Amino acid sequence: MGGRTAMSLETAEDARRVARLMRVEYDRLLGYLAALEPEGWEEQSACVEWPVRQVVSHIGSQPLIFGAMLEASLRGAELMTDEQCRAIWDRFDGLGAEELLRELRRSNEALFRLIASLTDEQLGATMSSFAGPAPVATYLAARLNELVIHAWDIVWARDKAATLTPDAVQDLVGLNLTPTRLAGLVKPDRSERLVDKMVEFHLRNPERFTTLRLAQDNVEAVSDEADEPDLRAELPAEAFVRLLWGRYDVAAGVLSGELILDQPELAQPLQALFPGR
Repeated sequence: MGGRTAMSLETAEDARRVARLMRVEYDRLLGYLAALEPEGWEEQSACVEWPVRQVVSHIGSQPLIFGAMLEASLRGAELMTDEQCRAIWDRFDGLGAEELLRELRRSNEALFRLIASLTDEQLGATMSSFAGPAPVATYLAARLNELVIHAWDIVWARDKAATLTPDAVQDLVGLNLTPTRLAGLVKPDRSERLVDKMVEFHLRNPERFTTLRLAQDNVEAVSDEADEPDLRAELPAEAFVRLLWGRYDVAAGVLSGELILDQPELAQPLQALFPGR
């Protein structure tokens, strides 16, 4: 039995779907932050070494840089320089909570207006990105990923049982299983017992199989069951995305029954594969 077919991240229709998900995620986060008292902004987020305020700074400044890259690739605008990017990051990092919330609104609304102004041809185009040429839909999915992961980082500060937004999960699974993403997320050299092994993941909600082939310096994802995997794992798809990003406690998942391993003794080596970013 094969896995469920992944959603495309290539067409103009895909780009619109991702943009809608971005809007929902942003509105939800904005409501959460607007109700957060001042001390909450200084609490430790799930992002290592970043308090909530720093995470908000990151996802507030990012739309300005994302938007500039869209403009450069699709409309011939001048590329933003490294110095200009650093100036934006520094400005956001220096803002207090009230100013940061205001600038978060301003930068995200500007990005949504830009996306809404793009034609079908532009939304279906391939553009330059940080990771090389990519469809606009894939580029927008990278922004959706940032929003969903970092919104979870923020909410986790006060709700350790928080989960990722369900509607976005299928697109995030597809995005994060691309070769470029996997290379940055999965580190076989940190997990000696799983090097040169195959780990099959049975994902739930939505249903999907994917198998990771783990070489010392390479990771390959195959969207199917493996004939003879070295380790089988079953868990919710949203938990799998957090696992990839180093935001899932494997031992706790096994203990609760949410994560099922056919070899529970490999829980620690599985955890070591995903150091997080």
